[in-house]
Amino acid sequence: MFGYQTFNELLKAIFKHYDSALFVKYILPAVLVINTVFEFLFQSVGGIWFMILLYLIDFITGVAKAVHFSLKAKKLRKEGLPVPVDIANRVLVSKKFPRFLLTLLAAMLLLALLNFAAIHSVFFIPLYSIFYGVFIAQNILSVAENLNEMGLLKLEVLVKLKAKVNESINL
Repeated sequence: MFGYQTFNELLKAIFKHYDSALFVKYILPAVLVINTVFEFLFQSVGGIWFMILLYLIDFITGVAKAVHFSLKAKKLRKEGLPVPVDIANRVLVSKKFPRFLLTLLAAMLLLALLNFAAIHSVFFIPLYSIFYGVFIAQNILSVAENLNEMGLLKLEVLVKLKAKVNESINL
């Protein structure tokens, strides 16, 4: 197979610095299976991995924002001051985690359905690109809003980003 005696030799040649048994036995096969399923379900596997990465970044920045506001609320309580409602509503809550997974799975399901519908009707071909673009833009805006609320991104940048997204939607 490609000049190698075993599949394990091929993997070691490709992933020279990843010699861990955990990686070779479990992680790599799982990624290969998921990638094969993505090849069947979606138009662009790289695009889906990018969307998943954006959802993860959005989730991480959302958790960081919630922790940021939880620390603010804790500091105010420690000082004996009342916690404002806008801070109390943004503290870390575990019930928001399933919402992240459901939105990711719903986006992937919709894109898979649109991909299969596009096989049978020309009408659905542009819808895949439109919905994919909306999911990407929504996640980028969400990450920017989270960073802005933590004070890590200027409001002007967020306003320009929202204006750019709205401009491209109106075209």
